[in-house]
Amino acid sequence: MVIVSDTGPLRYLVEVGCTDALPRLYGQVLTTPQVMADLHLPHFPALVRGWADHPPSWLKIESPVRVRFLDDLDEGEATAISLAIERHADVLLVDERKATRIARASGLTTAGTLAVLRDAGLSGLIDFHNAVDCLISHTQFHHDKTLIDQVVREFDTQQAQRGR
Repeated sequence: MVIVSDTGPLRYLVEVGCTDALPRLYGQVLTTPQVMADLHLPHFPALVRGWADHPPSWLKIESPVRVRFLDDLDEGEATAISLAIERHADVLLVDERKATRIARASGLTTAGTLAVLRDAGLSGLIDFHNAVDCLISHTQFHHDKTLIDQVVREFDTQQAQRGR
């Protein structure tokens, strides 16, 4: 399975302490040097910058051969989408709406931070509700309440079905 991540999911998973779920869900994850540079931005929490200083062995950093979409997206998003296209990624981890639209229009399957948390929770790797509460209350994660409520309902429904 080929997974490529943009900045947002890595940042927020670090902030809520759930990055260890990524290799257990997907194996190796790819990202770009530009995404790693984004993770060092001074307005990001020190925890995120420190994590990016010493990335785990399951995170492979690659540059795309050709960067597309620079007229529409920031460099991290553009390089992540470009790498995902080149590597025929199974999933691109991305939160930003415009980048998600462009990625999907390019034929990529996308998943955001909430979807990763849902899948990790369903796999028993994390406490999903605790992680979502932390995401909402202790980070600058911006998504509308409708989406958050939808993902929580999906998780609860799937958990209930598994409990039968």
